[in-house]
Amino acid sequence: MKADPSKGEVSIHGKVYLTVARRIDDFRKSEKFSSWSIETELVSTDNSLVVMKATIKDESGRVISTGFAEEDRSYGKINRTSAIENAETSCVGRALSFLGMAGTEIASADEVANAIAHGGAKDSMDSLLAHNEALRNNLESINYIKEGIAAGDMLAVAEAWGELDNETREALWRAPSNGGVFTTEERKTLKSDDFFNARKTVIAA
Repeated sequence: MKADPSKGEVSIHGKVYLTVARRIDDFRKSEKFSSWSIETELVSTDNSLVVMKATIKDESGRVISTGFAEEDRSYGKINRTSAIENAETSCVGRALSFLGMAGTEIASADEVANAIAHGGAKDSMDSLLAHNEALRNNLESINYIKEGIAAGDMLAVAEAWGELDNETREALWRAPSNGGVFTTEERKTLKSDDFFNARKTVIAA
């Protein structure tokens, strides 16, 4: 598939990514989603980090898809003044990708370009591509882990995490400021004593 920049498609390292603007445009033009909504909320903010959440609801108000994004205020010139705006764009792009409007890649062209700009090295890009592939291949498990963390169900989280192989877990363990799927708080949970104890219980079962 060849990228068409005029249609919000960007080719990066042989893969075609859609911009968030293209995903939003497709969503707004689709008859299927004509009565659906995209809502964003500021989850948390301080002098260092901003976390935003996007929620997509159907015509009855039922939540169909969500997406989180985190931005580090010190991460580049733009984030020093526009971290909230960047996080909002990213979380909307992720919510739309989880809805099925991702093209061939979960990450948006905006996220990948941002990672390249700040990561620079080829290793950083390879790591991001490995993360995105792991995310795409294990989306159901990742959503289950996120839901379990939100509900405080550590046994469910431990069970789902244990079903992932080591290579996949390593690929997913990417900082949210670098495009990682898990927020800082979710990563803290996955390093907590509660999670560790739940893992021991699951392994022993």
